[in-house]
Amino acid sequence: MIKKCLMCDVALEAGTNWYICMMKKKHYRCIPCDKLVKSKSNPINNPKQMYVNGKYIKHSHPLHKPGRYKTFNDAAFEGTYKLSSIKEGYVYAITNKAWPGWVKIGMAIDAEERLSGYQTSSPMRDFVLEHYVASNDRRKSEREAHTRALALSIDAKGEWFKMSVEQAITILDNLNEQHRTVIKADTHEKEDNLQGSLF
Repeated sequence: MIKKCLMCDVALEAGTNWYICMMKKKHYRCIPCDKLVKSKSNPINNPKQMYVNGKYIKHSHPLHKPGRYKTFNDAAFEGTYKLSSIKEGYVYAITNKAWPGWVKIGMAIDAEERLSGYQTSSPMRDFVLEHYVASNDRRKSEREAHTRALALSIDAKGEWFKMSVEQAITILDNLNEQHRTVIKADTHEKEDNLQGSLF
């Protein structure tokens, strides 16, 4: 009995258009049809998926755009995305042993990508991403982190603060833009009540 390909109905001949291993497993597809099936189901070849620097990016990511890119900037500037319009992202703390006691607190759409950007400017690749937190409004969260860091640091130069890594981590972990205004409002009311009772 002549076996035929289930997809294109061509006669299957072992060694020419049909792999011997497929014959043993009873896969009745010719080599061209088998390659077609594998290329469609292979996630690497799926045209609806996004990869940045070889890393898979979920569909839920705010910058998701099908294709393969070296960086998020490449994805953003290739199409209609504008990085300035994206609010979501991360606030991070980065250190470098070349500057002991200093911590950089910054923001990025992707903290790990930002770290790799710093590494390219350092021949020793000695920047360390100490900690990062997600934020619904990265610019607002960064401003709040800088305000808190200024109060705790010994010295500051732009986004670099002379403080311990533990202090920076505490600052980042306590960022919560939804609750900040409520906390500040309660604090001012308590201060006003306290001043009123003193006088």
